Amino acid sequence: MGCWKWRRGTRSACVCTASYTFPLSDVFSRMKTLDQQLLEFRAQRGLAMPLSGLLVWAAIGVLSFVLTPVQQVMSVFFGTGSIVYIAMVVSRWTGEHFGFKSRSEWNVFEMIFLSAVGMAVLVYAVTIPFFLENHLALPFAVAVQTGLMWVVYGAMVAAPVAIVHAIVRTVACTVAFLLAPDEGFWLQPLIVVACYASTIPLLERRWRLEVARQAAVRSADAESVHSAGSHRGLTDLPTAH
Repeated sequence: MGCWKWRRGTRSACVCTASYTFPLSDVFSRMKTLDQQLLEFRAQRGLAMPLSGLLVWAAIGVLSFVLTPVQQVMSVFFGTGSIVYIAMVVSRWTGEHFGFKSRSEWNVFEMIFLSAVGMAVLVYAVTIPFFLENHLALPFAVAVQTGLMWVVYGAMVAAPVAIVHAIVRTVACTVAFLLAPDEGFWLQPLIVVACYASTIPLLERRWRLEVARQAAVRSADAESVHSAGSHRGLTDLPTAH
C-alpha cells in the first residue's frame, strides 16, 4: 500500500510504496515542458502512418479487379481498419516505434494526433449510412475521412505539405466520385496512393531539415554556455594591484 512522507522545511518529500521509494524532485525533473515535447514530436520521422496507408490503399485498388463486390467492401473496411496496426510494424523500420506506450512515455502531441485519428474514425457515423444507401460510395467516403487527420498533423509539425495532402485528396476524391462513381473501388485508391506518393518524400525532407535545425540549435546553445563559462572564469581571476 502506498503512502506519502513529508519532511517539514525541506524538499525531500518521498513517495513510498511497498517496493520502492523515490524523491518527488526526481518525478518533477522528469516532466517535460510542452515546448520540449513539441520538439521531440517534430523530430520524429512521421512516415509510419503514410507508408502503411499507401500500402493498404494500393492493395485495395489492385485487389478490386479480382474481388467480388462484397469482397471489395470488406477489403475497404478491414484494410483501412488495419492501417494503424501496420504502422506499428512499419515504425520499427522507420525508427519511430509507433504504438501503445506507458503513461510515463506519453507525449502530448502524440496523443493529439491519435485523437485526430479517433476523430476520423467517428466519421464512420456518416460513412456507414451513406454506404448502406449506395455501396459504391464507400471507398470515396473512407478515402476522405481517413485523410482528415493530416490537417492536424501538418499544423503540429509545421508541415504545409500534410495540410495540402488532405485538401487535394478531398477535392480529387470528390470530383472522381461525381464523375465516375462506378469506378470508385480502383479510382479512389489510385488517388490516395498518388497523394501519398507525392507527400512522403516531402515529409522525409521536412524531417531531415528539422533534425538538422534542432542539432544546430543545440550546438549553438552549448557553444553559448561554454563561452559564458569561459568569460565568467576570466572575470573571476584575481587582478594585480
